[in-house]
Amino acid sequence: VFAACLAALSITALPSLPAQQTAPPPANQQIPSQTVPETRGGWPTPEETVARMSNKLNLSDDQKAKITPIIADRQTQMRALMAETSGRRLRKARKVKSIMSDSDKKIEAVLTKDQKKTYEEMKEEMREKMRSRMQQRNESNPQQ
Repeated sequence: VFAACLAALSITALPSLPAQQTAPPPANQQIPSQTVPETRGGWPTPEETVARMSNKLNLSDDQKAKITPIIADRQTQMRALMAETSGRRLRKARKVKSIMSDSDKKIEAVLTKDQKKTYEEMKEEMREKMRSRMQQRNESNPQQ
């Protein structure tokens, strides 16, 4: 379930993130938003997520201001869901899908027609990456 939640967050959080950052930048150099690594088990801030989205979608300042609280709310809901120790995996997976769907609708309401198209392409790209990672994980850890 954690992988599903992380994958769901990745749709908007990691569209241009490299798989691994090998060396940290010098302490006095600001890290560009598209290269900020996500820590294992942690999520980028809503502002970092919106900055990454803006790299692909060319968001206006007004759009950024409207999308940031949507992302923050989504992350709050996802963290609460992940903190639940009870419940079935399928129920949690359905809840993840619901949270993502609701936030996507709110985000899409802020986007232009062209931005919506690009956003859909970004989400599909992230779904494909997640499928590939899950397939690799399954191949490296076959069930016995």
